[in-house]
Amino acid sequence: MKFQILISFLLFFLTGCGNNGSTKAEPEKKDAIAATPTIDFVNSMRLKAPKRGDLFAFGNEIEILVHVKKKAGDIDSLQLWGNGELVQTLSSKPWHFKWIPTKDKMGKHNIKLLAYHENGKVGLVTSYINLKSNQIPEEYTYKIINSFPHDRRAYTQGLFFHKGFLYEGTGQHGESSLRKVRLENGEAISIKNLEQEYFGEGITYSKNRIIQLTWNSKKVFVVDPDTFEQIDFFEPQTTNNEGWGITSMKDELVVSDGSNVLTILDDTNYSKKRSIEVYDNNGAVTNLNELEYINGKIYANVWLTERIVIINPETGRVEGSIHLGSILKKKDRINLDQNDDVLNGIAWDSAKQRMFVTGKRWPKLFEIELVKK
Repeated sequence: MKFQILISFLLFFLTGCGNNGSTKAEPEKKDAIAATPTIDFVNSMRLKAPKRGDLFAFGNEIEILVHVKKKAGDIDSLQLWGNGELVQTLSSKPWHFKWIPTKDKMGKHNIKLLAYHENGKVGLVTSYINLKSNQIPEEYTYKIINSFPHDRRAYTQGLFFHKGFLYEGTGQHGESSLRKVRLENGEAISIKNLEQEYFGEGITYSKNRIIQLTWNSKKVFVVDPDTFEQIDFFEPQTTNNEGWGITSMKDELVVSDGSNVLTILDDTNYSKKRSIEVYDNNGAVTNLNELEYINGKIYANVWLTERIVIINPETGRVEGSIHLGSILKKKDRINLDQNDDVLNGIAWDSAKQRMFVTGKRWPKLFEIELVKK
């Protein structure tokens, strides 16, 4: 009896799972996905030289020395990668490479070493070196073409020339402003004062907007050039989130932050695109402040000095150095604070190819012509 019941149950089950007058598609068989082999990275070597961040002149040969640890196992081959590209492969001792970076860019260049062991394991070491310029910057002095009055109260942080007028951004809490100024007499015909909390910094003109930095408030103001009304704001996205100087370069904004790094932003959506590391033949050039883009080069005041550097925006190399130490006479410096009220402010009249410079609280603004030493 139990056997008959069992047979009946099996028949019922098979009937229920059968066609039963309906069509049930058989699941499609999926192609087998090849498993990605897992790489077993091991700590099997160390970089003896160069040390992380070591400084070399562009074009110099860099010796890369690798020490393989005793318990690492035998190495089949060792690869050197520089800036993401395979430089050389060694298949026997000594594990020493020689590398001359070919990418003409100042600052950081990445190094990666891969050791392929006979047991299938891979050793990995990453590091970087810095490159400085292998060229002495061209030295410039100046010739004064004209001098114009400048407001002694203006703590100049930013300057540009547009359609016959100077535009000036000033700093200090409670004194920061944006100004439209007559070149001939230094008169401010439009002034917008920033709120007490903001320390104004560099300014530039871009696509019918004025862009004005603040020092450490993490705010960059976008301003209507006619009314000086704020229409937008964004963060500077610099190395320290500070804003010092700014200029327009084609369809980009270039921002300094007091370091040797210039941050490049898209001038439409203000997103960060890349960075430029600035070096001369001595090393990193820091304290980069007010900026101006002139005929394909970036001109930058070096804070607390009377020096302007000329920077190649493609490489970060300082190609020129302008010394303006005696441009403001002693009689005009009597009321200045020599610790802070120094040269700062570069403007360029592209229509007439004129360069203007001034300083913080200086009584004069100068039109100059550069002269090679």
